[in-house]
Amino acid sequence: MRKSGLRTIFASALLSLFLLRALPAGESEDKPTPTPVPKPGKWQQYWIDHVEEFKEENKTLDPEKKNIVFLGDSLTRGFKLKTYFPDLPVLNRGIVADGVANFPEGKLPWRGITNRLKESLYDCNPSHLFFMIGTNDVGASSVPFEYWLGNHKYVIRQAKKKFPDIRIILLTCPPTGTSYKRHVYLNERILKWNELVTKCAKEEGCRLIDVHALLAGDDGLLPAEMTRDGLHFNHIGYDRLVKKVRDILEADGLIKKE
Repeated sequence: MRKSGLRTIFASALLSLFLLRALPAGESEDKPTPTPVPKPGKWQQYWIDHVEEFKEENKTLDPEKKNIVFLGDSLTRGFKLKTYFPDLPVLNRGIVADGVANFPEGKLPWRGITNRLKESLYDCNPSHLFFMIGTNDVGASSVPFEYWLGNHKYVIRQAKKKFPDIRIILLTCPPTGTSYKRHVYLNERILKWNELVTKCAKEEGCRLIDVHALLAGDDGLLPAEMTRDGLHFNHIGYDRLVKKVRDILEADGLIKKE
């Protein structure tokens, strides 16, 4: 065999050895590229931004002072607590479009109160928790009520575990009005959900504000004068709710009776 042939074979062997060493054990040149983590969508980013907002606000809280936490979705977010209770340490921990937990098939933790308990409750040193959630959950017909209820109870029990003296008030979900296209379907499910919330309040030793009974008209719907979109109630509804909240805070000695 000629020297040039030997040199070619030797060079090929060295190249093969180099390639084997360049690849980590158990890997091949055909290893697939990892799937990138999906970026949060509009509402997911909205959720992330508000959780960050809560985190920053918590840093400013007096660790010696107890706070009154209102926890929920857009119905809580729209509650102008500082206007209604200017002299009380009220914290609004509502996020638009949120639910009590992520959907069962949800893989990314950008939804749900169970995914923001630290920022929305644990770091808030609460004396009271007013908890209203469910409208954005129970509309999903593919998810059993038991799933949402289990997460609802989880929030309550974790709050009690973390703060043994906390006073928890559950709120039922309000009805929807005719300006919301799916009001018949959603109202039926809200009624079922409210039955579970009412039962949960008794079983867990929580007080209850029946927001549905407080706002529903004679036909069981949210009156037209109380809403623009059929889903959210306006100041008329909040004025009614405030009276119920004040009754509880007066009974607990946080504010004087009017």
